[in-house]
This record gives sequence, structure tokens and C-alpha cells, in this order.
Amino acid sequence: MDVRLTRTTIKKRPTALWYYWLSALIPFITVLIYFAIKGAFPFGSSSILTTDLGQEYIDFYAYVRRVLLGHPHEFLYSFNNSLGGAMLGTWAYYLISPFNLILLLTPGKWITVGVWLMTALKLGTCGLTMFYYLQKRTRSVQPSLALALSTAYALCGYNTAYQLNIMWLEGVMLLPLILLSLERLVDHLQWRGYLIWLSLAILTNYYIGYMLCLFSLIYFAYLMLLRTKWRQQIWPRVWRFAGSSILAAGLNAWLLWPTWRELQTTKATYNAVHWDWSWEFSPISLLPKLSLGSYSFDQMSSGQANIFTGSLVLILALLFWTAREFSVKQRALAGGVTIFLLLSFMLEPLDLLWHGGQFPVWYPSRFSFIFSAWLILLAAEVLTQVKQPRLWQFIVVGGLLSAWLITLIVIRGDVAYLTDVNLGLTGFFTIASFALVLLYFNHRHHRLLLAVMSLVLIGEVLTNYQASLEQISYTKQTEYWNYTNVVRQSLAKADQQKVANQRTGRTFNRDNDDPMQFSINGGDHFNSMLNPIIGRFYDKIGQAAGDNFVNYKFGTQVTDNFLGFQTWLTNNSPDPALLSQLSDLNSGLTTTSYRPDVFNYPSEKNDGLITIRNNPNALNLLFAANQSLLTTKLGISQPVLNQEKLVSDALGEQDYLALYSQTNFDKITLKNIQRDLPNTAATYTKKVAALPGTVTYTFKAMTNDSYYLALGSSVDKDAISLTVDGENVPIDENFRDTIMLNVARRDIGKTIKIVMTLKKNSVWIQHLELYQLNQKRLDQKFKQLKQGDAKKVTLNGDQVQAQVTLKKGQILMTTIPANQGWQLTVDGQRQATTTVLQTFIGAKLSPGTHQISLRFRPDGWRQGWLSTGGFILITLIVWFWPSVLSKRRRFK
Repeated sequence: MDVRLTRTTIKKRPTALWYYWLSALIPFITVLIYFAIKGAFPFGSSSILTTDLGQEYIDFYAYVRRVLLGHPHEFLYSFNNSLGGAMLGTWAYYLISPFNLILLLTPGKWITVGVWLMTALKLGTCGLTMFYYLQKRTRSVQPSLALALSTAYALCGYNTAYQLNIMWLEGVMLLPLILLSLERLVDHLQWRGYLIWLSLAILTNYYIGYMLCLFSLIYFAYLMLLRTKWRQQIWPRVWRFAGSSILAAGLNAWLLWPTWRELQTTKATYNAVHWDWSWEFSPISLLPKLSLGSYSFDQMSSGQANIFTGSLVLILALLFWTAREFSVKQRALAGGVTIFLLLSFMLEPLDLLWHGGQFPVWYPSRFSFIFSAWLILLAAEVLTQVKQPRLWQFIVVGGLLSAWLITLIVIRGDVAYLTDVNLGLTGFFTIASFALVLLYFNHRHHRLLLAVMSLVLIGEVLTNYQASLEQISYTKQTEYWNYTNVVRQSLAKADQQKVANQRTGRTFNRDNDDPMQFSINGGDHFNSMLNPIIGRFYDKIGQAAGDNFVNYKFGTQVTDNFLGFQTWLTNNSPDPALLSQLSDLNSGLTTTSYRPDVFNYPSEKNDGLITIRNNPNALNLLFAANQSLLTTKLGISQPVLNQEKLVSDALGEQDYLALYSQTNFDKITLKNIQRDLPNTAATYTKKVAALPGTVTYTFKAMTNDSYYLALGSSVDKDAISLTVDGENVPIDENFRDTIMLNVARRDIGKTIKIVMTLKKNSVWIQHLELYQLNQKRLDQKFKQLKQGDAKKVTLNGDQVQAQVTLKKGQILMTTIPANQGWQLTVDGQRQATTTVLQTFIGAKLSPGTHQISLRFRPDGWRQGWLSTGGFILITLIVWFWPSVLSKRRRFK
């Protein structure tokens, strides 16, 4: 008897193991095959990069490789982050994932393959963890059906649509393990699994981890209320649940507390102040999201929740509420959870609750994978507990499905992704799944039927994966790598000391995170953790800025000099023969910053595609400045005056000498346009809407000085386009305040024509003025300022070293953003810092020569580690104390 049992066990193990392997391999291979067929590198010229993955995360991954392969000082702080910024919050949100280690194996152009492989592995792991949950729960699901359900989870609408937000996928893969550990906590008082999985969820992404904490509370309450004697059993379980949740957060305090402190000055400053009980979407708009292929580019930015999980899952979940095997109490509780989740997709306060008090910018309903997991959980309950549904139950479910399909047919003209093909496939899989469910409850042990049910559900989610992703365009590998490789090669020829210790500007870019990609101290950044003080300063000096980005593309010689942009990369007109060898190069090397003044900086090297230039007037990032800067106030919509204040107050000038002078246009020509005022600031309206409307502003450059056009923020790329002597002047970056556009330099005697073309029938020009920069005066003033330049400046991530000499009445001035966490040491002694211009680090020091040392540690870093140490000790005590007591009892 014992021998026979042993043989049976051994015989079954390989089958069970293969199911586990398949649960991971099906999603994994799906991702690999789909993108290979689409021609992703190295199988073609495409890639997996799209939207934020191609414009933000890929640059962060280059930064990750750099930190892990030899630049640990950039872990906490990097000057590649705009003008300089803390990085721990970026790690906490984007980058702390063990899967990122794969990137160490994929250098250079292969990094896109590393991201592809990471995506496939993460989705594969989602399938594995869901299969594990379905097998290990108290009532396990038949393996072939569990395999289908796990595949439906791994390739659900959320994962299909949001796989590009690769940092969110850890939460998806950990949710099934959290569900299982909660069930074991409630059923058997086993709390350790819940502690482990919740800790990992918080560690790998605090944002999705927060959502999992919220759902853990909901699911724990659901499980507790299901128990018949929950009042008598509540406290041992509540203590374990609450204690484990607190420990999970506490063990991550080293990361959470500094990140929270950083959030208070970055992302959290944009939290909604007023929560209105209003509908974001009508319930009807959510119905198409249950259908196959329910995704498009527009859905990415402002759509509804991605809740597709497959027809079979939907049918089984609907059967749950008709099944008498479940008590009225359980069905009511499950209904409450379901309604709460559905309302969370549509009601503003609940949406804000899930998203931490902020409306998502793109990618709505970022917690919708929880709804897919919940549907699968209900489906698993039906598969394991319902014996034989009655006819009326199938009639009810069939009626609901018919009403749903009819609704889709009626509204298909209003929903772009409801194509005839997608609608037809949705109908086919729904009808087929319904028929299979009817057969299942009469032949539930028939292997062929189980296999067909599994294959139909797997086939449906695979079809949805393909249909959904067909709506998205992807960056070509050549667009990414040809540009990246050319810029890297050019930077290798630049003066490495200057590149490392001062700022580098560009007249071109592929995206706002180029500095992260190339390890240069730039002025651009795109990151939801961006410090808003940079954006506010950019607004005041005429630069492009938004809530989560800054772009130094509208610079002037004044701002170049003051902010220390010494090295410049300018794009040349490439040889056509070279372009034919490097396809799609223009996607990155096209001019994005029109700067004739920069093209007049002295050239140092030219490799045919890029010229390296040197700005001789650029200050170091640390310098001596007059103490007048401590009281300088910059105004709104006054970039010219603000730039003059920076220079004048830094010199402590008693007699103000203007750098800019306003210049009139010689002629303004309106073509098919009329304006309501005779000024340049006016409302311009087309006379004939169907015809082009242009305004030509003409002036003659009387000197070789630089000329700048001040343009108000009432317009953008969708309202107007600009050209200077036929060359396009890009204004495609958002700006919140008046910007400065360089329109001429070294053009004495030349007539300059600025043409503004209206893209709308009527456009209000809030501010449009021409200014001339006095080059001689500019050179004189910065020659004076450079006398106070710091010497021996070394920027090394979270450490800055320099030597500076101050005169009486001067302060130590830097253009390093005043993040909380900088510690200043002067001549070996700690020294207090102050914030200058509401943006930068400064310090009041005695006259003389000083050795300066700045060291960055995130605000709350020490307290976070101390807290984590304390929680580790508490965890060890509660983890091992029961076994210690047990041993003592046995000993006695």
C-alpha cells in the first residue's frame, strides 16, 4: 500500500511541474514571439520601445547600468537629472527591481533586447504566481483550467496595455501571492507569507505597493466577514494582519521615509485639493473594455480601465452570483467588493483614493489588474464549488451576455477600437465559452473538454494581446541606437573634465532624458519625481517647463553663462551618403533648439555630424557672487528683466546697466489675417478660414549682437508655427511662461524675416517683443563674474569638491538646486546653507580662500535606516519567539 502511494506521487510530480513551467512559458513566449514577428531587434529594425518606455525609462535603464557598473555615487544624486536632483525617489518608483539586473548583460544597442526580455519574464512570472495561487489555495482549480486562468491573468487587458510601464508589473505578479498569504493568515493564523510578499511589493514599487495595501485591507475584511464566528476570531487575525502590514512598511523605511520626504517637495505638491463626488465616465463606457482588442493610443492617454480578462472568466464570475452553493452573505460581500472596484474606475474620489490623491497623467486606472485578479478568484470559486447550475442560472447569465453584446453593437460607431473584426471575435469567443461552460458542468472530468476550455481561453487572450498591441506604434531600433551611438562617439571626443564638471547643452535631442542616457550634466529631464523648484525657475528665465519635465531649449547667452553650460553639441547638416548608412538618424539630430548664438561659440571638434563647441563665458557651478543675490526676487512673465537681475545682483552693481534693449520691427505684414489691436500683442484672426494665414515680422540687424523674440505662453505648437528666414523654429515643448527665442546672431546688415503661421482660425498673442542683447556689455560682466569662479571643481554624484575665494560682501553661490539633504563643509567645518533665488544652494562665508565640500544624503535617510534596523529586530523577535517558547516548553 505504501509502495503504491509512493509510485502515484512520483508519477504525478512531473505533470504538476510541467503545468508550472507552462504557466510561465506561455506568456513569456507570447511576448517574445509577438515582438519577433513585429521585427523587434535583432529580428528586424523595430523595438519594444514606445511612449514613456522609449522616451523616459530606456534612459533610466542606461543610468541603472552606469550606477551598477562603477558609479555608485550617482545612486542618491545625479547631475544628469535636470540641473541636478535627488534620485532615491526615482529608484523607489522606477528602478528597484531584481529583473533590472538583466540589463547588465545587454550593453549598448542590446539594451532594448534587455527590456524586451524583462517584459517577457515579468509577464511569465505573473502567470506562474497566479497558477501557484490557484493550485495552493484551499480549493485548488483543476490544473489545465488553472493554466488557462493564469494565462488570462498574465495577458489581461492591464498587462497588455501597460506592459510598457514595466515598473508596475512586480505588483501584478505579487498580488496572487498576497491573496494566498491572506487566506492562510485568516484560515491558519500564518502571517509570515503575507509579511514577505507585501514587503517585496512595497520595495519594488511603492506606488503599486500602496494599491496592494489598500486591496489587502479590503480582501482581509472580506475573508473575515465570511467566517461564521468572525466576532470571536477577529482579534488574533486583526493583530497579525495589522502587525504584518506595519512590519512590511517598517522594513522598507530606509526607502519609504526619504521617498516620502522627497514626495512632499515633488509629486505630492500636485495632489488634488478638492475631491468632488462626480462621475469621470458613465458605466456604459466601461462595457466595451470587457471586449477583445479594447485598446488604442487614445485609451492610453484618457481612456477607461483595462479590465479584459477573457469571456470564460466573465461568464464564470457572473455565475457566481446565481450559485446557491454560495451563501447570500458571501454573494453580497463579493458584490460589495465588485461594485466598489467598478465605482473606483468611474467616481472621482475613489479614483483619487487608489492613486494616492493624484489624477493619473496618462495611463488611467492603474489598479485595474486587481479587478482582473478578483474576477479570476470568483471564477475559481465557481469551478471548485458549483456542482450543477440550474437552467435559470444559465438563462440569466446568457441574457446578461446578450445584452452586453447588443450594447457593443449599438455603440460601436462611438468607440474606435470596436472594429468589426474585434466585435466579431468577441462574439465568437463569448458564445464558444458559454457553450463550453454548459458542457463543463455535465462533463467536468472529461479531459478533452477541459483541454478545449483551456485552449479557447488561452486563444482568446492571445488574440486580444495581438489585437490590442496592433494599435500602438513603436520606435525603430535605428531611431534609438543610431542617434545614441553617434552622440556617444562625439562625447568621447569632448574634454572629459569639462563634461564631467560643468553642464553640456545640445541644439538637438531625442527626448528630455538624453542627459541620463549619455551621462552629461544637462538641463533637461522628464520624471514624475521632478523637483518643481527647477520648473518654477525655468518659467522665470524663459525656459520650457511642466509638472513633470524641464527642457533647456530656449536658452540665451545670459542663461548659458550663468548656469554653466560650457560644452555645447550642435548638429551639422549631414552628408547624404552618411545618412544612407545611418537610417533614421534625423529622428534625433533634427534641430529642437534654434540657437544661432550657440552656433557662434568657438568650435573645438567636428566629426561631420556633430560639432563640439565651448562657451568661454560659462561660469562654474560654484562661484563667488555679491550678497545682493540673497534678496533678489524674480518676477512672472519677465524673462528679460529676470536675466538682467541675475547678472546685476551677482555683481552687486549700484548703477544698473541693461543687457537687453527692446527693438522695433521695421515692418509687419499680415496675409489673410486681421488683428483687433495695432500692437504685436493682439488677437490674430483669419479672414478666410480655409486659406493659410501668416504674419511676417521684418527687421534689419544693425549689429552682430544676438536678437531674441519674447513670446508669451498663450500660444503653443498647436496654435502657431514659426520660421526665421525659412528655417523652422521649434516651439513643440510646452511652456508656462514667456520664452526667449534666439532669432539672429552675427547678422549685421541682414534683413531678418520671422513668419508666424496660424494653425487655428483665431489666436491670441499675449506677448511678442524683439530684444537686442548687448554683446560687449555681456562679455564684460561675465569676465568680472568669472574672476570669482571656483577652482578645482569636482562633481561626483552625491559629492562636490571645490576651492573658492570670496571678497568682502560676497557669498558662495552655486547653481546646484537646493534639495533637502545637502551638507556643506567649509575648511573641514560644517556650515549652514541658504537658498538663493528660491532655487539654488548658497552660503554666507567669511572673506578668503575656502575648501568647499558638499555631500548629499536624502532628507530622512538616517532616520529611515534607523527605523528599518528597529523593525528588523522586531521582525526577528516575533518570527522566532514562538519556536523559542516551544523549545522551552519541551525542555521543561
